[in-house]
Amino acid sequence: MKNKNSGEFNRFSFGPMLSMLFCFGKIVLFSQNHFHGEIAMNDRLTVPFDLHFNANPKPLLLIHNGNETISMRFIKREKDTLYFEFPEIAGQLVFHGTMHRGYWLNLNKIAPKYYPFQFYLPLDKKNPRLDLTLDTQPSNYSGKYRVRFNEGASSFNAVGEFEQAGSQVTGTFRTATGDYRYLSGGVVNDTLILSCFDGVHAFRFEAKKLAVDSIEGVFYSGTTYRATWQAVVDNNATLSSPFGLSYPIDATLPLVLKVKTMKGKNRTLSDNDFRGHPTVIQIMGTWCPNCLDETRYFVTLKQQPEFEQVRFILVAFENGMTDKDRLKRLKRYTQKIGLNYPAFLGGEATTKQAGTVFNALNGVFAFPTTLFLSKQGIIKQVHVGFDGPGTGNHFEELKRDFEELLRQLVQE
Repeated sequence: MKNKNSGEFNRFSFGPMLSMLFCFGKIVLFSQNHFHGEIAMNDRLTVPFDLHFNANPKPLLLIHNGNETISMRFIKREKDTLYFEFPEIAGQLVFHGTMHRGYWLNLNKIAPKYYPFQFYLPLDKKNPRLDLTLDTQPSNYSGKYRVRFNEGASSFNAVGEFEQAGSQVTGTFRTATGDYRYLSGGVVNDTLILSCFDGVHAFRFEAKKLAVDSIEGVFYSGTTYRATWQAVVDNNATLSSPFGLSYPIDATLPLVLKVKTMKGKNRTLSDNDFRGHPTVIQIMGTWCPNCLDETRYFVTLKQQPEFEQVRFILVAFENGMTDKDRLKRLKRYTQKIGLNYPAFLGGEATTKQAGTVFNALNGVFAFPTTLFLSKQGIIKQVHVGFDGPGTGNHFEELKRDFEELLRQLVQE
């Protein structure tokens, strides 16, 4: 899935912020630990989320997106400033320990990006995520939708699936290249508001009912991205097969990949590296949350005796000015996630570069893209995108499909 966040923030402007008691006009209180958080993407747009924070005895910070909880890792305390990092994704939240203002440091771009961040005790205790009064008689947004996103001259299809309990709504959008993770929010003044913040994505969706079975809205991401979307209730809404977008140009030819090892040495992976065992090759990036979902799954899958014959290989395409910088990011990621199979660097984080390395395919169109090879080293299937745990039953279906395919390759 493509990352749509962009923009810059000068962290040095935060000196005055860290010395202020008022958070965007709201007084900070300290008696509870369930807070409303905000990332300021520009001078008019914030991405809301909710979090738990305890300062003592050891600082604890938990970010919530619906059913997802991200347990941040405490790094250090410097005077009154606390530093937390995301568990696998590269990035930090840095803030004053009592005034609760600071910045989100996004390390998933070529250069670091800084965005204003604050959290405070919500005025509406029933809705810390949005800190807005939810409708008492809300419109019903639950259901499965056929969705069309429009971004300038281009557009793409998606499937939206939402669950509603009273005025609170959770769900996600699935696209041909991945899902939009765990979205959570509610209905305020007859407007559906959903958001997600996970260290890479800073998403905000707004929508209103057009009719009983249709809605129309806007999707904001990062500092500048904006797309409109229309959705119609459709219980039969589907996406194109994830196994049909990328494919080998000649399925009889062996795969040859020119990559770099974790030590920065040039390496050619070829026939001998793929023969003898079924092989799964990930085309991914450490900046990609859908790739993180897939990597977590493969780490667990490799530990199962049933799949001990399967060889897993990760080929990463990274942001950074040089391969040295890209390898540094990749090394940090593999350490944090506890990767239990080989990783290589494919180059810069573009589908064009991925297509150059994987030139046996008709193209690489999204991250992740996953290759399944036979014991003879022949590409048998190529899967584009990943339905992660935020998609519920679709994640379970994907795991069943992957595992059945691997069983067939093991038995061949």
